[in-house]
Amino acid sequence: MRTRLALLLIAIVPACGGDNDYAGDDDIAFPDAGNGLPECFSSNECPTGFECSEFGTCVRPPAPPPDGGVTQPPEIEYELSRPASALRYVYVAMTQLDSLAKIDGATLAVSSIDVGDQPEVVVTIPGTNAAVVLDETNGTATIVRPTVDRDEIKVVKTLPHLNQIVVDPTGSYAVSWFDLNKAALEAGGLDFIDEIGSFQDVTVIDLTSGAERAVDLTVGFRPREVEFDAAGQRAYVVTDDGVSVIDLAEATSSGPTIVAPIPVTADPLSDPLGIEVDVVASGAFAVVREFGLAELRLVRVQGAPLGEMWTLPLPSEPSDVDIAPDGSRAFAVLREDSALAIMDVPGDAIDPSGVDIVDLGGEVVGSLVLSDDGGRGLLFTNASLQERVTVIELDDPLYPTATHQLQKSVRLLGFDPSGDKAIVVHAKAFGNPDDAATFEEFIDRSYGYSIFDVATGFAKLQVTPVDPGAFSFVQDLSRAYLILDGGDAEGAVARAHIIELDTGVVREKDLNSPPDAVGILPQANVAFISQRHPLGRVSFIDLETGATRTVTGFDLNSRIID
Repeated sequence: MRTRLALLLIAIVPACGGDNDYAGDDDIAFPDAGNGLPECFSSNECPTGFECSEFGTCVRPPAPPPDGGVTQPPEIEYELSRPASALRYVYVAMTQLDSLAKIDGATLAVSSIDVGDQPEVVVTIPGTNAAVVLDETNGTATIVRPTVDRDEIKVVKTLPHLNQIVVDPTGSYAVSWFDLNKAALEAGGLDFIDEIGSFQDVTVIDLTSGAERAVDLTVGFRPREVEFDAAGQRAYVVTDDGVSVIDLAEATSSGPTIVAPIPVTADPLSDPLGIEVDVVASGAFAVVREFGLAELRLVRVQGAPLGEMWTLPLPSEPSDVDIAPDGSRAFAVLREDSALAIMDVPGDAIDPSGVDIVDLGGEVVGSLVLSDDGGRGLLFTNASLQERVTVIELDDPLYPTATHQLQKSVRLLGFDPSGDKAIVVHAKAFGNPDDAATFEEFIDRSYGYSIFDVATGFAKLQVTPVDPGAFSFVQDLSRAYLILDGGDAEGAVARAHIIELDTGVVREKDLNSPPDAVGILPQANVAFISQRHPLGRVSFIDLETGATRTVTGFDLNSRIID
């Protein structure tokens, strides 16, 4: 199961309210969940016999297969992305004021930019200080480009009620669409969605300065995700019907058209929600995993013949699939076999005899996270309580591995930019730590994260009073910033951790309001932490000195700085 997040680490999912009946003869009490299902981020945080659903609640798993097999809990995959920060500026959508706040991380100067009705979704353009914000109600996108003495503003027309937008890696184009899953999660259910957008249209925006243009296109049914090739020439819209491939330059110069999807499964009756699609960096092929099948598929999505398909049989069903950053290899975790399948793309799909199967020695692993350069991987599981992580060296043709003991089970983890360190966010075992009978049980039931040294396997555990939140690494500096959000109640924990990855030292900094995002502004040499405050609040921490300055009240343009 793949969970895509808007901020850097953890999505907040609404709990299901009301009374619930549980199938089965055994009664299980959930003291921390009121009358609803207990919240979770992974199955190892649920009580025995339950698993974490895609909506973030512990549920009973489906009945075992009729052949007597065992239904395994899903692995939850978190994709680490960045909040809406540019090289120097932080952008905050001031939804109720119909404007966008632009905060200069170097000077703390604040400007307010009118951007239409009820703006909520903001993205930045890679490698620049520019941003794009959606007016979901009226159907516009506003492109903001800061200059020395003013902000250049360009407004283009989009489809109405769009709630997702992504920019290609080169910053040349953006694609926006309506994501039903996102709308349902934010509204608390399908019944509570105010406005529903098109299930089969997207808007493509040419971001070229002075030549901005938006074009609406029809794609396959219910877009779920948009990927790009590394060159930023094509967008790949993953839909229930397959992949619609958009030539971005042609689309924005030729005008509206229909982009028919390329099927990615041989069975048209396959459940589209059980299909994961990853496009390689070249954009030539899509790697497809389908729930319940012990195989991968490779589909040609560029070149001739389009839709050409190869099936790569595997010893068991893959629990996770990842693609090397350069697109040359695909990695499939085989949880049932304690193995990792490594295949060249496209060669091993055409001739499966070249696939390498790495034996992991019986370790229970179901997920893989790659370093930024793809040379290393960390294997773990968040489907059960396993307090171990396995390092694999993927640039070595022998694929050496080393397994290391942790103090707690793993929810997710992320490499630092160097690939030498990682932050491991731990799962919290079900139950109250205050009721623990042993020290080990107390640790298991507590929140926390570890600083992990990849070369030695040394891990420093940091127990936290509340669930670890988003974190962000500093490029070219062995440091990370992590936030702790205890909620909106008076006196709740509101804190930042400054993590020295080279020494393991963690320095705490209390905040005046609950934090909800963290990021780095490299041109301003600061980390920023946005916070929930009725008037708007962002704190900036100097990367060298640790000095903190806070801007409060920009929602009313009062610009109070302390």
